[in-house]
Amino acid sequence: MYPEFQYFLEAYCTLGLETEEVWEAIEQFKKSENPTVQKSLLVELQKVLNDGDLAIAIEMIPEHGYRQFSAEETAMFLKHIVKQLQTE
Repeated sequence: MYPEFQYFLEAYCTLGLETEEVWEAIEQFKKSENPTVQKSLLVELQKVLNDGDLAIAIEMIPEHGYRQFSAEETAMFLKHIVKQLQTE
């Protein structure tokens, strides 16, 4: 349903990262991925946040990102990623 978010979780939120490093994974994503992929992730996350679709993100994070976040942590994580993607 959200392929770029799934890709981000699988590629950048690996098991070896400490929890605080997961919050910084977006910086590596921005350095490594082309603008089209970054834009796709931004659009997906804005859709999740705007549509109130946090339940899907809450399911995807442990399945693909190997982390367990509360609903509040999930919303903060997504907002952080969106903010970072919108910053040049």
